[in-house]
Amino acid sequence: MSKSKLRFVPALFCVALIAGCTSADPGAILNPGGADPQPAIDPVTNAAVVQGTCPRVLLREGTAFHRTYTKGGEGDPTKVIHQASIADSTRQCRISGDQMVMTVVASGRLVAGPAGGAGQVDVPIRVAVLDGDNVLYSELIKQPVVLADGNPTSQFIFSNPSVTFPAASSRTAKVYVGIDPGPYNTP
Repeated sequence: MSKSKLRFVPALFCVALIAGCTSADPGAILNPGGADPQPAIDPVTNAAVVQGTCPRVLLREGTAFHRTYTKGGEGDPTKVIHQASIADSTRQCRISGDQMVMTVVASGRLVAGPAGGAGQVDVPIRVAVLDGDNVLYSELIKQPVVLADGNPTSQFIFSNPSVTFPAASSRTAKVYVGIDPGPYNTP
């Protein structure tokens, strides 16, 4: 671009800025696609999806992966049956009365180890909602994952659509998802 054309760039920027300041709808500058966007509607409940107060889903340290060993082989890499891991998570929220109802989704992967093989593995995944030290929700679900013959890895999608806790706690609550190998009699 020539120097003579470059000198018009600041002038064009100023004209656009002034035009935006004198617009009847200043929001139109930030959202040139049109009017205010409508909230997403949940097709199951036909209710508006609330994202502004929807707590993020977090992984606690030590719950993103888990190795299963043969009996007596703990810590020996040649005795690994399989390793499960969670790579990413997301959520969707809606309000039902005074309750926040979340759908928590996590993507993961299962890999057979040297001592493993084909078959179904139930990966224990826990979703917990905490407000400080107070447990608002905790549920363990065994996610079935199939390792096919000749394929030592498999990806999976975990979903729990019924994570429910008081909506008043939505701004301070922490939502955790992770692999929980037990013991299972704890919240």
